[in-house]
Amino acid sequence: MSFLPKLQKYIRNTNVPRQLVRSPGYDEQLGFGDKEPRLSSAKLLEASMRAIPVGECTIPENQFAYFLDGIQRSWLLYYQDYVPVYYGYTAAVIRQRHEALLAKWEHQTYESLYVPFCYFDPAELIQLRSQELPVTDTKPKDVNSSAQDETSDEGEDMQPMALREAARNTISNMREKNETDLAEAWIQADLSGWLVMDGSISISRIASEHPRVVGLIKSHNTQYFRFPAQEIILNLKFGERSSVFQPPSRNPVCSWYLRLREGMNEDMHFGLIRVEASLSAIDRVDEISRWILTERRPLSLPDSRWDKMIYPIRDCEMFLRSHEPSRATFGWLN
Repeated sequence: MSFLPKLQKYIRNTNVPRQLVRSPGYDEQLGFGDKEPRLSSAKLLEASMRAIPVGECTIPENQFAYFLDGIQRSWLLYYQDYVPVYYGYTAAVIRQRHEALLAKWEHQTYESLYVPFCYFDPAELIQLRSQELPVTDTKPKDVNSSAQDETSDEGEDMQPMALREAARNTISNMREKNETDLAEAWIQADLSGWLVMDGSISISRIASEHPRVVGLIKSHNTQYFRFPAQEIILNLKFGERSSVFQPPSRNPVCSWYLRLREGMNEDMHFGLIRVEASLSAIDRVDEISRWILTERRPLSLPDSRWDKMIYPIRDCEMFLRSHEPSRATFGWLN
């Protein structure tokens, strides 16, 4: 029996006070997890910030052959003594392209309940585990910390909203682990061609140091430069990149902005992506950029982010969504 039917059977057969939640959808689909815009700083690795045409190349010159993406789904199931109990589903896939056709190379999923062990009923935790239901701890980082702010309320971390945020963060970390595990498995396999990751490659030290791994970032919540350097980035034309820089990150990488599509009469970030590669790839920045430009077709429609998304990443997302639990799976909560 799969995870959710097994959980449904357990809840129906145990007489424990629970407040089930008629949640209309996954938390992240309701807007949770959005990052606040912030300013950061970066070290320029080229002489000055400027717009640089990267040129063109033919499709056969493109050496991208593998594509990685991941998803997460966070569903608030119920409260037990005001403690939120989440169901978390995370998955990642690497799709391999051979003769223009995409197929699965490796796929990884993980399902679990997410609860803060320090606030959850120990007997209930034992019962859940006895049913072979994975349970993951979501204890907020500063619970029981000796460095707590003296002015903070002793019960502040017990607040349901704080516990919900901790659960979502833990699920996000698990999705990141799925992606890291697959990227490092690909590197260990020592395959030919290049791997393109959706998002930052700095989540993994091994991936960030590999000379044939590239990350594509669609979000611009973090601004690394102030005006007038920022103005140069926003005014990039189709086929132009910015100067290369090193953003602050867990693992050092080089990065640059690239305009995939002309943004006439569109939002200033239309078609603008940020690219990451290992520091050893800095001499191949123009070449990598040309490969990315060949990925502009087919279009990633009907995805709303089609202007910044290459089609193989869209293909990864469609594969992952076809395997995720549907909303109908949670109908028993009502």
